Amino acid sequence: MGTLFVDKLDPQSGTSLELGSSGDTVSVNTGATTNLAGNVTLGASGKTITVPAGATITNNGTQTGFGGNNTPYFKARLTATQSGIGTNNTKVAFNERVIDSDNLFDTTNHRFLPTTAGTYVFNTVQRLYSSTANTNFTCYLFKNGSINTRMVETRDSQITYSAFSCSTMATANGSSDYFEIYVNISNNNADITADPADQSWGFFEGFKLID
Repeated sequence: MGTLFVDKLDPQSGTSLELGSSGDTVSVNTGATTNLAGNVTLGASGKTITVPAGATITNNGTQTGFGGNNTPYFKARLTATQSGIGTNNTKVAFNERVIDSDNLFDTTNHRFLPTTAGTYVFNTVQRLYSSTANTNFTCYLFKNGSINTRMVETRDSQITYSAFSCSTMATANGSSDYFEIYVNISNNNADITADPADQSWGFFEGFKLID
């Protein structure tokens, strides 16, 4: 086996440089580094690139076309008790962002406006107080101003607080869809209570699933 010492390999003008032949293996020895300064295409259409067991791919750059992440995601909350919840559907006025990866939660209109199409998971935790026993509490996910999902319906037989957590999934088109949380009760004197101390209730959160 001979050794060729060169500083640069160039193909003939207008041609491609090929390393190795069918059945050969081209190896980069331990301790050597391959620096690819330009754009690189690995494989060809219909071909398979195999990473053997025990090998590691490390990505410190930007990935496109594979993998994914759960953005956008958000969490918004109430900072004070919201009164006047009655038999009509009432929007929960989440007025503060806790987490907002893409700055998409509108605290003025209390809604989430995803700009990426896909399927989203939504969760809300509410704590309501009614001075009337046998009160039905219902929570909805609204999409574009209409009921998308009845997330939970619960009944409290006591004159007390009632807390619930509920989750659902919904699709978004990534351009004009928006999502809100609405509640109603079976009488006219309930409050949605906030928990500004540890944020264990009175919030609305969601994230996009990786397609």
